[in-house]
Amino acid sequence: MNNKKPMRLFVFLPAVVALALATSPSCEAQTPAKPSISTESSSGFTEIESIQGTVNSSERLFKLDSTIGWDFNRHFGVLAGVPIYFVHVPAATVTSGTTTTTVPGASNNGLGNVYLGLNFRAPNPTLNYAGEITAGAPTGNSKRGLSSGRGTFDWDNRIDHSFSRLTPFLEGGIGNTVPDSRLFTRAFTSLGFVAHLDEGAEWQLVRRFAVGASAYEIVPAGNQKVFSRLVAKGGVAQGAGKHGRVFETAAEASGNGLTRENGASAFVAFDPSPVWRLELGYTRSVTFDLNSFAFDLRMNVGRLLRPKKSS
Repeated sequence: MNNKKPMRLFVFLPAVVALALATSPSCEAQTPAKPSISTESSSGFTEIESIQGTVNSSERLFKLDSTIGWDFNRHFGVLAGVPIYFVHVPAATVTSGTTTTTVPGASNNGLGNVYLGLNFRAPNPTLNYAGEITAGAPTGNSKRGLSSGRGTFDWDNRIDHSFSRLTPFLEGGIGNTVPDSRLFTRAFTSLGFVAHLDEGAEWQLVRRFAVGASAYEIVPAGNQKVFSRLVAKGGVAQGAGKHGRVFETAAEASGNGLTRENGASAFVAFDPSPVWRLELGYTRSVTFDLNSFAFDLRMNVGRLLRPKKSS
């Protein structure tokens, strides 16, 4: 495999971050920019409730994520969140060489890592920027792959610009664990330095409906530890482990490059109101040879509770 491409991506990431900080743009982290509601206060209580699901031929992963916080103004805010995972692996027949084994189904539910964060936004009509720094406590069970047993951190940055209905975006970040995305809840928790990139665009088809697509890359550096959400410690393998999917065969694995990944996602989004957003998507992990379908349903409770500006 060519080792030059990951290095180019890793070197490019600081430049992306520097550009974002230098230009000081704005948007809501992790979501495409949307017109603000003029009657809504720019500060106050925030709360996002989300239900995410990822389904493929190997597993079913669902996550409930409750995030509350406070926006001091339109530029800065703090947040805290609690993720809860529900993992189900259906019974399957695994063939290794000339041996065929029937693997019983398994379930794995529990609390993930509780996290705290700081987000910052810089509204600008030329180039939008949003950033978020999060730190997670090891509250999840590492024997079930719901935590690495260590604290985590992630610094994520996003820049975008709207050309009429089209909004291209670029996200980049660094951390010590591979993060989930809105359309891809991963089958493992990792520990080790990684850079993550996501480049794509969203197109507003009609009012309330949009479609989008992006390509993503996970670029690890140094040793990576992988804690499977599919295989409990002392449990049996839940797959053949092809295409580097070590999380199917062992509860824990360690080595260089285990989390390296690239792929692409496509989605359709529906905003029935400023409070609700539903996304349905498809993700193709080229590295792990996985095709996954996903949904993400979000309710912006904070928007319902925020005071309105006097007209």
